[in-house]
Amino acid sequence: MRLVLTVLLLCVAVASYALDIDSIAYKLNKQYSIPIDYTRGILSRARVVEDVRSFIYRVENSPEKTYPFGEFVKLFVNKRRIEDGVDYYLKHRELLERIYKRFGVNPCIVVAILSIETDLGRIKPKTNALNALYTLSIYSRRRSYFLSELESFIVYTYRHKLNPFTIKGSLTAAMGMPQFMPSNIDRYGVDFNGNGLNLDEEPDAFASIANYLIKHGWKRSERVVEYLSSDKGYCLKMKGKRLKGGRVVVFSYKQGVKCFLAFKNFWALKRYNGTKNYAMAAYRLSEEICKRIR
Repeated sequence: MRLVLTVLLLCVAVASYALDIDSIAYKLNKQYSIPIDYTRGILSRARVVEDVRSFIYRVENSPEKTYPFGEFVKLFVNKRRIEDGVDYYLKHRELLERIYKRFGVNPCIVVAILSIETDLGRIKPKTNALNALYTLSIYSRRRSYFLSELESFIVYTYRHKLNPFTIKGSLTAAMGMPQFMPSNIDRYGVDFNGNGLNLDEEPDAFASIANYLIKHGWKRSERVVEYLSSDKGYCLKMKGKRLKGGRVVVFSYKQGVKCFLAFKNFWALKRYNGTKNYAMAAYRLSEEICKRIR
């Protein structure tokens, strides 16, 4: 009896979060002049993806959020990624340096982010982006966020005359080499080669990453972090405090902790993914790549 009741409660909970297609259609029509029938036609064909449902728990407990930094950083700052990053930088050096002149973002940072996001473009998203967003809008704890991204996806496909049923993304519907969410594509994407915005092309992917960081506070030639101490007592006492133009952040390791002063460029990196582990890993990888380039 208890099992039956639990199942019924789960069913009611899911049903209560079912999408109101008409409300979404009228909202997008009012705000963005998207035809009501366009939105209705898309959402009526959207389907729940079981792989996305099973992935939701892992997203909410992903390594960058839950791993101690000392373990997380090994996933991305290692010999293979450093060597691949150096080769990739040298292959695209002229393009990266042109983007640096325009935006002022260290090219090694751009390469590091691409390495972490899609392994320098080797990882090709395979999930139907529409269905991923539809599933996340119903089942994720961040339903309101993913519903907003679903709406942005509909607006994006309409504006650019794209087939919404064939676009691929990650299990969280991030798209292209830099893994932009739909709301960020038109907001921060840059058509650097002049043939239309395409985040699967290096010129646009590189420039879009740089533009994203600039728009979130990146400053040319300024520091990212400065090492402070590995004294646990000191680090925990100073955590979050402002000092010399930065803010103290603490990272955990097997042998203890280390704390750093994090400056504006660190917080710009953090905005890219939302966690300090990601920001520091991207910075550390970029430093290793640049060290070998020099």
